Amino acid sequence: MVPAALLLLAFLMPVAALLAAMHLGGIQAPNLAELRARRVALLAVASPAIFTLTSVALYMVGCPQICNWLLSLMWAGFAFLIALSDRTQPVTLLSARPRIKLRKFHGYTALGILLVFLGSHLANHLLGLIGPEAHAAMMRSLRHIYRSSVVEPLLMIGFFAQIATGAILGWQYTKCATGRFRTFQLASGIYLIFFIISHSNAVFILARRILNIDSGWGFATGAPSGLIHDAWNIRLVPLYWLAVFFVLSHLSSGLRAIMLAHGARRELANGVVVWGAVASALIATAILLGMCGLRLQFL
Repeated sequence: MVPAALLLLAFLMPVAALLAAMHLGGIQAPNLAELRARRVALLAVASPAIFTLTSVALYMVGCPQICNWLLSLMWAGFAFLIALSDRTQPVTLLSARPRIKLRKFHGYTALGILLVFLGSHLANHLLGLIGPEAHAAMMRSLRHIYRSSVVEPLLMIGFFAQIATGAILGWQYTKCATGRFRTFQLASGIYLIFFIISHSNAVFILARRILNIDSGWGFATGAPSGLIHDAWNIRLVPLYWLAVFFVLSHLSSGLRAIMLAHGARRELANGVVVWGAVASALIATAILLGMCGLRLQFL
């Protein structure tokens, strides 16, 4: 009962932070405390990815025991900074949005990653519902493409471009008043920045260089213990679920921005995000159930 409650709290923390960021993002003339609280809330949405990135990095350098203390000090420092911030004078926000060329480059790079890698990668993970063998068979076929000497470096360049442009766009958007939908897009992007860094570190450095193992199904699901029966591996459940949810809903948020730029009705564009989030949650749940051991049987 206690582990289930703690796992629920691990999901509720990013949700609470997202709701707080959406509320604070709607304030047209925030004071300095509210602006800093908004930025910290956006960062807190990515807390599962930040925890995994920090814990794995400290494990690799031989200091895993200080992870909780280090992160506790970091979040306490942010809270202290907000508490000391000025609440009397409003902060002047920017009226202009980030440059269109940068947003287009970010979008085109994301589209390329989706077509070359991400779509097939998520479909590959959905095969986990059938079994590890089905997942492994598709993965072996796909790796001939995205692990080739040409495609893999290009993919990594694309991911680094996403991180760099996403960080620039995210920081610029925190200087503007944003509605709920734009804040959701911003929060999902910040989560993905930390997840991409964390996942790349785990695959390319921890698995390939340090442990010298294949980053396949067993690595992803914490074999042989699994994700939900191990006190360390269970951190991956919210990490993976939120990653799938945010990467898909971030795409639907980007589609909303494109639709609005081309004159679509706001209600229709907003509906794309809402239903996209519902579909994203269902796909993320299906993938996680497969990774946790659920299997479909066909008669």
